[in-house]
Amino acid sequence: MTQRSAVPIPTDHGDLQLHSNLAAALFESVRPEKQLVVLDVGRATSATVDLFNQFKCKLIFSDLYADPVMTEIDETVSHEQLVGRFQSALGLPVGCKIDICLFWDFFNYLDGTLLSAFVQALRPYVDNNTCGYGLGVLNSRSALPNYRYGLHKLNQLMQYPRAEAQLPVYPHSQRDLNAYLGYFEIEKSRLMPDGRVEYFIARANDSAPPKKAIF
Repeated sequence: MTQRSAVPIPTDHGDLQLHSNLAAALFESVRPEKQLVVLDVGRATSATVDLFNQFKCKLIFSDLYADPVMTEIDETVSHEQLVGRFQSALGLPVGCKIDICLFWDFFNYLDGTLLSAFVQALRPYVDNNTCGYGLGVLNSRSALPNYRYGLHKLNQLMQYPRAEAQLPVYPHSQRDLNAYLGYFEIEKSRLMPDGRVEYFIARANDSAPPKKAIF
């Protein structure tokens, strides 16, 4: 397994476990003979590293939460410039095709303009079998915990309180999120006991009728 991360991998003291009904779906199409390419948009965690160490895998951590694109952008920056900023932040090699995207709760920290630009920036690295996992809240009445995440087991996440102040939160309904995701779609969603919702995200099938939003 290879990995790229600009920060040390933290130890997992004080972890909080979170059951997932959908994370296991990321592995349904894994072929043992193929090297997985996994993009984690957050910081490296030992939970995620340990899990994917069981696979033939290239594991890439981008930590987009800490990138200046999240705090230093204003309305004078064009859509094309935003796409370029996100591609630079991702730092993915030309020709790279991602199998699994661990988006965690990143979409909740992007307004519609930033989310559309991020999805377009990711497009060159996505193919027909790329899938992803995300977490969200349905509306502003539901609080989004200020956590980092790791994948500990196929049905279990680890969540770690962030030391940094929480970024502004932009809750998206499932309907709105599907609209922003473009070539992706929310294939499955499950409501969690604390009011959060988890998403299994797959490539959109343009010939299939649109899925009805659950939330």
